[in-house]
This record gives sequence, structure tokens and C-alpha cells, in this order.
Amino acid sequence: MSGTLLIAPAWLGLSGLWTLDAKGRRKAIDAEDLDLSEDLADRLEGWMDAFDAIYEEEQEARSRFPSEAEQRAWEAEGTVIARDIAAELGPDWTVSTDLTGWQEMTKP
Repeated sequence: MSGTLLIAPAWLGLSGLWTLDAKGRRKAIDAEDLDLSEDLADRLEGWMDAFDAIYEEEQEARSRFPSEAEQRAWEAEGTVIARDIAAELGPDWTVSTDLTGWQEMTKP
């Protein structure tokens, strides 16, 4: 298996993993579909749980981390997870991240 993988958080129930087709269209994918190790899949799930915890369903525009430091720490962990996913998947995969795009969706 090979392809292009994007790690970009999305609210509730999504893994934050997306495959991209030749036109750049996203398709949600689960860690199990990529055959990631259990440890790495668990880290990804915990990272996404932290993201889901800030979601305010009634007012999406208020969905924010409690502090800038917490957001930076979450983004740093996402970068490490992306690096580790790339290492597990190997050279046939291109792995990139979009760790701030969700903020555009929640602007008031």
C-alpha cells in the first residue's frame, strides 16, 4: 500500500487521518486501515481525544484550547505522531499535517 496521507484533526469520531487522491480530495481513513502499530494507534487516539475535548457543539466558534501553551503542546505532539506514522508506513507514503486548519472552520 502507498499513497499520500494527511494528518488533520476533525471533530468527533474521526481519526484525523485522510488519504488524498490525485486532485487533493480528502477521504477519512482509520489507523487500522493503515495497519499502524497498536501503540501508535493509541497515541493518535489520545491526541484526537484531546482535540475532541475542546469541541463546543452548540458554538463551534468557541472551540479553543484553554491556553496557547496547551495548543502548542498538542500541535507538537501531532508533529511527532506524524513523524512516527511516516516511519511506520515507509518511503512509499508521503505524510503531511494540517494542525491549524480547524481554526478556520471555527472562526466566528
